[in-house]
Parts: sequence; structure tokens; C-alpha cells
Amino acid sequence: MDELERKLGELLTSPFKDEYPPASLRSEILRRAAARRRRVAAGTVALAAVAGLTPVAVMQAVPEQSPVDDPATVTTTSGRTNLSPMVEPGTIVEIPRDLPGKSPFEAMALNKNGTVLGAPQAGSSGNSEQATGIWRAGPQGGIPALVTETRPATRAYLWAMAVGDAGYLWPDGERLSCRGPGGEGPTRTLDASWGGRERFLADGPAFVWGGNAGALNVATSCGGQTRTHRVGGTLEAFSYPHAIVRAGADLRQVDVRDGSVRDLPRLGSASADLVFAANSRLVAWAGGGTLTALNRDTGGSRKILRTLPHATDTAYAGRITAGDRIVVYTAAHQDEDEAESVVYDVRTGREARLDGEAWAAGGWLLWREGADYRLARVRP
Repeated sequence: MDELERKLGELLTSPFKDEYPPASLRSEILRRAAARRRRVAAGTVALAAVAGLTPVAVMQAVPEQSPVDDPATVTTTSGRTNLSPMVEPGTIVEIPRDLPGKSPFEAMALNKNGTVLGAPQAGSSGNSEQATGIWRAGPQGGIPALVTETRPATRAYLWAMAVGDAGYLWPDGERLSCRGPGGEGPTRTLDASWGGRERFLADGPAFVWGGNAGALNVATSCGGQTRTHRVGGTLEAFSYPHAIVRAGADLRQVDVRDGSVRDLPRLGSASADLVFAANSRLVAWAGGGTLTALNRDTGGSRKILRTLPHATDTAYAGRITAGDRIVVYTAAHQDEDEAESVVYDVRTGREARLDGEAWAAGGWLLWREGADYRLARVRP
């Protein structure tokens, strides 16, 4: 057992004061750790073999109330994905995963302005010491650029990132590190006692992250003051100014500016395996193969998808991201570098599926196509 496994084991089994983190969070951390172990063991020869067999992502529309020739239908041409009905073709850019002298780029977060944040894939070259740094790409496409270097040991714990107008946020061992707006300024420690377990998110001018005993921490800059709100729940999603927290089946909306809390309709399940995302109007969650959306203004909710990929396969961990118009659900394998995603258009009620991971934020869609990434604006 290496140092990463030992440390994660300590973090995930140590007692909490009042509640445990959601199972989906533990699954994501363990998925990253398992993928790292697998890639280190496989080495560069196995990586090359896998890369040669990676399929090109193909999206297929599932029309619900529209005819087959409806312009919103997603089709394929000569084996290549045609996303023009869903995204603006003139805005599609390629983000290669090849980093200079590094392991392949692994996307971890997408901002509303089209910024893509990520890191070299841990251990994929067989030399984990090469997998360092925080890297950035964006609407211009091209090879990601280095934002800042990091300690080699940092990459082992880098299972997620967050990006917003306030800056960039990532884990460094058991603390949270950040950079200012656009990644400028020095790297600072936002929370030295974070502990490596609680979810952290960014949107607009604020960072939010969970704390012990149902606390919600808020900061508007890397070097600024942290405010703590006692909300009695676990942070699940964030769309500024509202954080979504839950305690069992109870769902609450917290205004991070003043800590005011508003109860939302109770969930139909208290399962810890639900995953969440939010935009300015909706909060969406998935579990048991179903994706549900709640209008936070009216309180109305509806099941919008009932056939999520790999719903009963425990080898896959789910994740949701939400843009202005689309909600994306990704089921990622916890041991293999493979995933399947569903892109749902909230306005039209249509869905599209693709092989590979995907993210939505604001008016942008990021997806994995073959060995590289594609980024494009979603049609208004």
C-alpha cells in the first residue's frame, strides 16, 4: 500500500463530529486513487495501447416529441460527431491533452467564461513525479498553459478543482490552495485545516466549501476573510449566490452573502449516493438511474431522465454539472479511463449521449472526444 492509499484510508475512515461526507464524494476520491494505481502499474506501454483503441465520442439524440428531421436532432457524419444542432459550430475548439514534457492533461473544472482547469493525469507516464502543476485552457483552444507548478505530492490528492470569477481552487494535501481571478497572483492557502474530505466549489465571486458539524465556509478572495454559516447540512451544489445543502432528505438553499436559509421541497430519497448540480434557476440531482430537476423559484420538480448510464453498476461513479441551458450527467468508471455522459437540454426536453466525460457551465459545453477535448458554446 503506497502513501496515497494509506493517507486516503485515514481520511475516509476517521470519525466525524456529526455526519459523514456523502458516499458520492468518497467514490470520486477513490476513483481518482484507483485510476492512479492502475496507470502507474500499466506504465507507458499499456497507455499507448489504450490510446490507440480509444473510440471517437459519438452523440446520439433521443427525440421525444420531435420528428426525426427536427433541426435539434444530433446526428453523426462519417463517424464524427456533429454537434451543430446543440452547440455553435463556429465556436468549437480542440484542446489537445499532450502537455510539454508532462503526462496527458486531465480536465477537472469548467468556468462560465469557458476556462478549463486541470492537471497532468497522475501516473499515466509511469512517473508520477512528472505529473505536476495546475494547467489552463479556454475558448481559444490549443495546448493548455501552465498556471503554476505544484509539489509532486500534491497531484496524488488532486481529485477535483473549482474555478470561478474569484479564482482557481484546488486541494494540496489536507489544505485548500488557490489563485486569484484568472489565476493571477501568488498561490495562497485558503484553508489550512480543510482536512481533504469536504466538497469545495466556486461560482461567480465566491468560493464555498464544507466544514465539520454542518458548517458552510465562504470566501470571496484567496487572501480575504472566511465567513462560516452553520447550516446543518452537507454542501452539494453552488450557483452564486445560493449554495445547496442537504441533511438526509431535507434540501436547503443558503444565500452565501448573509447565511439566510430557505427550505426546498424534500427529496424522495435520503440516499447518500445522490449527486447534485445547480444553475441560477434549477437544482438537479441523480440517483437510481433517474435525473430530476427542481425549479427553485416555483418549487415544481419533474423526472426528466429515467435511463442514466451504468445506474446499477457500482464500478461507475456519477457526477452532474449544470449550464444555463443544459444539464450534463457523467458516469465515470472508478478503475478504468472510460465514461459515458448524457447531455440534457432543459428547454426542449431532448437528450444526447456520448462516450466520454463532459461538463457544462454557463453557455459552454466541454466534452472528451477521442484522445482530446472539445469546447464549444451552447446555442442560445
